[in-house]
Amino acid sequence: MKLKTILLVCLFAAFTASAQKYTNTTTQTTTKEWKGLTFSSEKSIFQNIENTDQFSKAAPLFKKDVIAEDAMLTAFVMIDNSFSKLDEDEEKSLFADSWKSFVTYHLIPGRVDSNALSKAVANGNGTAYFNTILGQRLGVKEVAGKLVLFDGQGNTANIIAEDFYHKNGFYHIIDGLLLPGSNQ
Repeated sequence: MKLKTILLVCLFAAFTASAQKYTNTTTQTTTKEWKGLTFSSEKSIFQNIENTDQFSKAAPLFKKDVIAEDAMLTAFVMIDNSFSKLDEDEEKSLFADSWKSFVTYHLIPGRVDSNALSKAVANGNGTAYFNTILGQRLGVKEVAGKLVLFDGQGNTANIIAEDFYHKNGFYHIIDGLLLPGSNQ
C-alpha cells in the first residue's frame, strides 16, 4: 500500500513539474500600425480607436456598454467614410435608437483573423457566413482578391485593413456599413 502511495505522489509531482514548465504567465503585447496610427493588443477596441480622426463616428458606438470586458470577439470597425451614404436623419437614428443592434451586428464570437475568413470562404465555394452576437448571419466573400462583408439587404463593406488585436480578440477595418435584419 505504501509503495502505491509513493508511486502516486511521484507521478503527481512529475506531472505537475512538467505541466508547469509550459505555463506562460506573461502576455506579449502586439502592436500594428495603419495610416500613422498604432493599435495595441493591451487596449480595448474603443481605446484603440477613440482618439483618431478615422473613427470619430464609430468610436462613440463602440464606447457604449456593448462589449463585455471578458468577451472574446472579432469586430469589424467602420471608418468615418462609411457613414457618408447615410442622410442626416438616418445617422441620427443610428446613433440614438438602434446603435446597439448596429454595433453588435459587426461583432462575431471568437478570434477570427483574415486567414480564417479566407479559409471559410474557400471552403464555402466563394461565400461564408458567420453568426453575429445578435444571432444573425453576416456574409463574407472574396472579390478581386479582397475580402468583402455583406448583409441581407445587399450592403457591402470591404475589409481595408486586417488582423488588429484588441484586448479580447481581433478587429478588422472596413469601409462600409452593414445593417442587421429586421428580425432582431
